[in-house]
Amino acid sequence: MRNYDLKQVLWVEDDTSIIPQFIEDAENSGLELVPNCCWDDAKEALENDYDRWSAIILDAKCKHHRYSADSAVVFLREALKDISVLAATKGRTIPWYVLTGGDTSEVSDSINDERMKWDKDWTDSTNKKYYSKNTDTEMLYNRIKYHAQESPRLQIQKMYRNVFNAIEECKIDDEAYNALEDLLVPIHFPGEIEACDYNDKFQKARDILEYIFRSMSAYGILPDWGKQVNLTASSLLLDNMDFKNKDDSPIVKSRARILPKELSRIMKVMVNIIPPFCHSDSGIEDNVRKKEYMTSVENSTFLLKSFTLQFCDLILWYRNYLREHPDKEENAKNWEIIDEKQLRRK
Repeated sequence: MRNYDLKQVLWVEDDTSIIPQFIEDAENSGLELVPNCCWDDAKEALENDYDRWSAIILDAKCKHHRYSADSAVVFLREALKDISVLAATKGRTIPWYVLTGGDTSEVSDSINDERMKWDKDWTDSTNKKYYSKNTDTEMLYNRIKYHAQESPRLQIQKMYRNVFNAIEECKIDDEAYNALEDLLVPIHFPGEIEACDYNDKFQKARDILEYIFRSMSAYGILPDWGKQVNLTASSLLLDNMDFKNKDDSPIVKSRARILPKELSRIMKVMVNIIPPFCHSDSGIEDNVRKKEYMTSVENSTFLLKSFTLQFCDLILWYRNYLREHPDKEENAKNWEIIDEKQLRRK
């Protein structure tokens, strides 16, 4: 699991002999260095999880591709170009620094002036555009901590670390992890999204529910629903209620209450509201109507935000339940399939 107390630093370095000591020294300074041996690997790490990183350290004489030769000119040219493009695409510049133990004249000529936005005082005081591995690493770590800007997502991961750790421990799909981040960020950083756009994210809430239920199925707490998770049936079984056909005959019988009553009531509300709010309103009179509701509450975002926070409690409860009930076969004794044909009906 990621250490949320340490600022995350993407480090491009191909000399494996120095990596352990540098990682240890950086950790003592409050940084987690994550090494990549070439720019291709580092670029992929940036593209896959851009908001994770607070800084980038580039070993000047490194490799562009995994099997290419070390070249400060080629490596820095390609790396700095890609960093600039990603910053424009993502709307946030990650401060980068060049760390070298090699030919400083070659290195200096290859470093552009973009870094002067956050590192000008270093250059003014030392007349250097780079940091030396021999003399400047401690200073570099201190400056990274000073200039590092944590993205809203990284701050959310720290604020809700118990919840995100629980998602990983329960092996809930990464898509749920990402969806929960998407819903939590605007609660604490309202400037990140317009209210109308936030209210269009009920599908992410549905995704979170489905992935929680899929995880429960993997541990035997719920039946395997197949390709399409039955949200209603899942909420019934967790509440010690049978899942039935329209003629009142049972499809799956419940043999025990799983969810506490408080969470069961919340779950029923979410299951009744979230799915229809993912789609345009139907003409059926009894159905929940998103447009009508939103108009009545001046298009507030509080309903979805309240569901988002309730997910956090549900996930924390689930982790504790799973710790006490880890056996899949024992968990499956809490329900019984009566009508196999109807179990996975569309």
